[in-house]
Amino acid sequence: MSTATTSHPAEDPRSRDGNDKDRPAPFEQMQVQTDEEASYDTSRSPALPRVDGGWGAWTYLAAATGLETLVWGFANSYGVFLDHYNILYPSSTGLLPIVGTIAVGAMYLLLSPLTLWLTSHPRWRRRVMWIGLIVMAAGFIGAAFAESAGMLIFTQGVLYSLGGTMLYCPTTNYMFEWWFNRRGFATGIMFAGTGAGGLIMPLISSALLQRYGKRTTLLAISVQGISYTILLGTLVPFVRPRLPTPPASASRSPKLDWSFFKHLPFWLLWTGVLFQGLAAFMPGTYLPSYATALSLSPTVGTLTVALMNLARVPGQVILGHLSDKLGPRKMIVAIALASAVSVFGGWGAATNTGGLIGFSLAFGAFAGSYTAQFPRFISIITRDDPHLPAILYALFSFARGIGSIISGPLSSALISTDSMDGAKGGYGVEGYGVLIIFTGVAMIMSGVAAGYKGFKLD
Repeated sequence: MSTATTSHPAEDPRSRDGNDKDRPAPFEQMQVQTDEEASYDTSRSPALPRVDGGWGAWTYLAAATGLETLVWGFANSYGVFLDHYNILYPSSTGLLPIVGTIAVGAMYLLLSPLTLWLTSHPRWRRRVMWIGLIVMAAGFIGAAFAESAGMLIFTQGVLYSLGGTMLYCPTTNYMFEWWFNRRGFATGIMFAGTGAGGLIMPLISSALLQRYGKRTTLLAISVQGISYTILLGTLVPFVRPRLPTPPASASRSPKLDWSFFKHLPFWLLWTGVLFQGLAAFMPGTYLPSYATALSLSPTVGTLTVALMNLARVPGQVILGHLSDKLGPRKMIVAIALASAVSVFGGWGAATNTGGLIGFSLAFGAFAGSYTAQFPRFISIITRDDPHLPAILYALFSFARGIGSIISGPLSSALISTDSMDGAKGGYGVEGYGVLIIFTGVAMIMSGVAAGYKGFKLD
């Protein structure tokens, strides 16, 4: 590595958590210094806090999980809004799915450039979070007064995703400072916040939509933004770095080793994430509409989205913990096959409330918890660079974001195909057959990531 480092003189972090296992010294025991920071005396900084546990790590994780719940929970509840918007804008049904895929997908996409910029400008991380909160609130208010699908795409899609990314991104930078050997477990807990938010928000949003309509619902959620601001005021102080922030005089960007771009294992892992992202968001977007097509109560559609997100809570924690213990190939293959089986055998056969609930729980537990594997993917590529983990996480998120963005127009095209009308089960429901088949095949294709063979940087 070309990045210069200096070891911390005060304390070996391994002695603080009682863990005598070997850890990569550059990441755990060293503080990054650029050449321009040579005059920064790190010996005067306090001892580094405990890694993989302790007050600092656990309070950071609790705050990061809270942010995850607030930011991603609403975005992953769009299926409830789609069913309502299809009635309000019957001439724009082909555009409306794009709102949800942009809200989620753009956040994944924007993580990459913002993470890279914040790596070079760490002192901006806290400010970016507050700016993001303002932009996200503007998206809520703008969507409440939108009169067309295009305005919904801009407000509830673009503005929300931009603000959400700015609010959320710094938490991923800090995750890789606070957690190392138990990173999969910690990340699983944080990502479980998405499931918790996705459980609560559909129920609240559906009840408000049915009683008051779109404008009052979004304005009510905007008012909740004030509560979000108060809550974030208590959370942000705990979303903090473990390593000292370089002084303002240090302006040179850290030198990074980008040689992993030249290796096939990275691209296999990245491609697997891309395939998974192409299909992972389709059930959550379409299940409420699918329930309506089966002439089931709107409550059933809402319940399926809520239960899918509920299953992600234990799914993220359990799969994240297992990723720390089991080989990545086993996890990749198991998740790909389990997700595909849940689609072909679950969604494909679901024609009643019980079938939809069973599919929602299975798909949420496996496909919905896939991102808990990202820390293990990262450990395959790098173990000792303090900057690369957050950047690699952003690159995998970028692949998932591409899949999400493409899935919007792609799903609209697939569902307009009536080639399977008359087929058994869900395959014959108003064009959903092709969508179901594509979702299952894409889940199988995500298993291509298991094809990597070791990884050695130049």
